[in-house]
Amino acid sequence: MSNTIPPLSAATSAAVTTEAAPPPATAKSTSSAETTPQTEAVTLSDAAQTSTQLLSAAQQSGGIDHAAVARIRNALAAGNYNVAPEDLAQAMVAVLKVTSK
Repeated sequence: MSNTIPPLSAATSAAVTTEAAPPPATAKSTSSAETTPQTEAVTLSDAAQTSTQLLSAAQQSGGIDHAAVARIRNALAAGNYNVAPEDLAQAMVAVLKVTSK
């Protein structure tokens, strides 16, 4: 399946070009007395905040439990790695409680 995007018409392209053009530069005084500090604020979504908390927790962790990784890898290879749904749910709740502080 292929989609084709038609080219912009001359009227549309002129409107886009006009809207995208930066405003003309004006002469401004650069004296320090007239300079006002600008502040900017960013608000993170809940998902971004959770991601930030998880990243921070991972960076502060003690590292990888190589023995546990080997046990899980061997169980997966043997086809006998099972996780009880209740255990998974409890682990997810524990992670959410830690990251929601």
